[in-house]
Amino acid sequence: MSSYHVAFLPLPAFGHITTVLPVVEELVRRGHRVTFATTEKYAPLAERAGARVLRYESWLASRKIPERVDAEYLAHEPVRSIDEAIATVPLYEAGFGDDLPDVLLYDVATFAAGRVLARKWGRPAIQMYGTFASNEHYSLTQRIGELYAGQIDREHPALIDFFVKQGRLLSQHGLDGLTLEEFNAPSEESNLVFVPKALQPAHETFDDRFAFVGASLDTGRADQPPWQPPEPDEPLVLMTRGSFSYDHPEGYVRTCVEAFADTPWHVVMSAGELVDLDAVGPVPDNIQIMEWVPQLAVLDRADVFVSHAGTNSVVESLYFGTPVVAVPQMPEQRIVAARLAELGLAVRLSPDELTADRLRSAVTELAADDATRARVRALRDQMRADDGPSLAADRIEERAKG
Repeated sequence: MSSYHVAFLPLPAFGHITTVLPVVEELVRRGHRVTFATTEKYAPLAERAGARVLRYESWLASRKIPERVDAEYLAHEPVRSIDEAIATVPLYEAGFGDDLPDVLLYDVATFAAGRVLARKWGRPAIQMYGTFASNEHYSLTQRIGELYAGQIDREHPALIDFFVKQGRLLSQHGLDGLTLEEFNAPSEESNLVFVPKALQPAHETFDDRFAFVGASLDTGRADQPPWQPPEPDEPLVLMTRGSFSYDHPEGYVRTCVEAFADTPWHVVMSAGELVDLDAVGPVPDNIQIMEWVPQLAVLDRADVFVSHAGTNSVVESLYFGTPVVAVPQMPEQRIVAARLAELGLAVRLSPDELTADRLRSAVTELAADDATRARVRALRDQMRADDGPSLAADRIEERAKG
């Protein structure tokens, strides 16, 4: 078997990183060489998986997310992405030098840098989707835009700035012959999707260019905080808001505490790095608040998962057969939550209307909903029938040969 040099350019955010680390391990096990571009925060995890790390700093991944994402914030998101690409492409080029990869993988958040490098180097590329994929029939970006219909002017200065900077990026790297339409195509010739195909909207329109590998779980996560499970007969709910930092998290934490104080529920809550527990107030003994939780271990025991509906967290929850109460924060998460509710796998709550009573009722009712739990278990069984990292490695080898 030929040995290949494989490059990964994921967004340096927890869900993006942990999804691909098992694929890195599988590739290394098969004898391939992996270069993994990431920040200092995630470098030890990539090195532990067997990759050579190309370190850089990412403003895009370290920014704080506002409590409410409005149309104005969303209009500037493409510019933030292209600014990151402009800054990182030279760093990647210097880091790889003459040791160019045989195949290059990037995700949706790093597509501009990934596509510039693949075209400039003349190397095959794979686009990774840690969320819903897009093709000529279904576009996640368009669905997000529809949530803000009429609120963002097509002539918004930020959108104009985005296309101007894209053109400049292509010109700077000798890609003037590549049109913006071609550059912004929804997918590559080969794509990896880290969700089960049944979860993908319009899944019947996706052809063999898309490999739906399902769950890719980093079960060997190191440096996880210790956690002691409750008694087997004690109901458990896990509550998280994802790895991104949100402003003013204390209000959400207080709502969760009020919902389950002095109830039979054992609560494990990931509050993040910014929460001020003194501002939250007294916390009952049945509620355990942590800055970071060993999510896979807790999901394996949890009866219900209260989640921001980040795709990676949702896939992990479904893999363990745990139904979801979705409280989406970001636009993409609203679409994921809607899809879960459509398939009967979750209950969706609006963060704008979240109260302690509504949250407690949703968790209690979902825990007793046998029909929903049966649907979740059926999908769990389908997901566990596939080996996501192995399927992903097969696709990468196939692309490298091409």
